[in-house]
This record gives sequence, C-alpha cells and structure tokens, in this order.
Amino acid sequence: MAGHLELVETPDGGFRILVLDGGDALMGLSKRFSSLDDAVEGVAAMREVAGTGLLRTGSTERYEVLMQEASDHEPAPMGVSAGAGPKADTCGS
Repeated sequence: MAGHLELVETPDGGFRILVLDGGDALMGLSKRFSSLDDAVEGVAAMREVAGTGLLRTGSTERYEVLMQEASDHEPAPMGVSAGAGPKADTCGS
C-alpha cells in the first residue's frame, strides 16, 4: 500500500507536512510553515522534488549543518517520534 502526505496543525499554530508510509509510520517531516497557504505550497514543492529530484549522497557534516539551521529558525516538533511511527490526525479526510 502506498504512503501519503498529511498536513497537520502544530500546537504553536503553524503547519507541518508529514510523510507517512502505508502503515502510517513517519518517514519524513517538513519544516514548520507559518500559514496554511505556505504549507499547501510546501506540499506542491515536496511532490515536485519527490517526483523528479535526484538522489544525492550527503555527509554527516551536511546533516548537522541543516539540523542546526532548522533548530535556529523553527520550534522543535512536539510529540513526534520517528521510531514509533505515530498516527496523525488526517486533514480533511
């Protein structure tokens, strides 16, 4: 079974896009969007990248830089555990 994207409102009033596999396990989490319109644009961008983007090998250092930049600009996601595969409330379904 194919996975899906879910658009969820965060406790701080923002929005994130969850990438879930067919068993509802969390596979990816977007940055925090401050508005619903921005999040919808993020979904379109995510679909474009997932459908046409090239796979590149990154380094541990690049990962650390990206995570530091994200933590400098965004509140940390609350209540999300990648290993647990949380079930998220669906948006409009």
